[in-house]
Amino acid sequence: MNPTRNPVLRFFALSLTALGLALSALSCSAKLDATVRNDLSARIALNMEVPGVLGERMRQISNIPQSSPLFDAPRLRKEFLGRKSINIVDLSVSTPDSMFSTLYIPNLEVLSNDRSVAPEGLLTLRSIPASASSPAYRELGIKIDRQNAAAAFNLFPGVDKTLLASLGPPALDKDPLTAQEYRMNLEQVIIGKRAMSAFDLCGVDISFSAPKPIHAASGGTFQGQVFKGRIGLFDLLTLEKPVTLSIRWVE
Repeated sequence: MNPTRNPVLRFFALSLTALGLALSALSCSAKLDATVRNDLSARIALNMEVPGVLGERMRQISNIPQSSPLFDAPRLRKEFLGRKSINIVDLSVSTPDSMFSTLYIPNLEVLSNDRSVAPEGLLTLRSIPASASSPAYRELGIKIDRQNAAAAFNLFPGVDKTLLASLGPPALDKDPLTAQEYRMNLEQVIIGKRAMSAFDLCGVDISFSAPKPIHAASGGTFQGQVFKGRIGLFDLLTLEKPVTLSIRWVE
C-alpha cells in the first residue's frame, strides 16, 4: 500500500468527546472542561487554538486564505439550531486560529439516547443499583471507534471541513492506512517534517467534574469528584484502537 495515496475522505468535525481536532496555542491541545450536576445536566467548555506553525501549513494544504479563520463559527451556530439535547450557550472566535465555546446539555440520559446525535455505544449512561456492600452508582461511558467516528466528531462541529479533509484521517477511510503509513503520509505530504514535532504534542485534555465523589474510572486519573485524562490527536485521527473513557460516581 502506498502511504502517500489519497484516502477516501468523508466530512467530519470536532467531537466530544470531542473531543477532536482542536488544538491550543501553549500546550498544543484542546481543553475540554465538563461539569455534571445532580440532575444530570452538564456544561462543557471547549477552548481551541491551532499553533502558528500548524495553522500556516494547514491553510496551505487546504487552500484557505491566510487571513481566514480555521474554525467555522457561522456553521457551528447553524448546526446547533435544531438540537434539543445539546446546545450552545456561548461562542467566541478571538483570532483566526482559535475558538472558545460553552455547550449545555439539559440531561445526559436524554443525550445518550438521542440517536440523531449519538449513535448506539458512543455515549452510555447507566445506573448501578446498590448492593449489600456498595451504594448505588452512575456510570458514564464514552467509546469512539471507526464505526461511530463520523458521528462522534459531528457532536462538536466548527472546524473548516476543507481543512479536515486535507488531513485525510484513516479513522474515516473505508480502506484505511495503518498508523505507521499515515505518519509517513503526514511527514512527507500533509504536514511536513517541520511541523510534525508540534503535531505530535497535540491532543485533547479532559477535565470532568462529577456531582459526587468518583468511585472508579478508566482512561485517566481521578481524585475526589474530578477526573482528568488526555487523548492524543494522532490516536483520534487513526483510531486503530478505540478511544474509551468511563467514570463511575456515587449516585
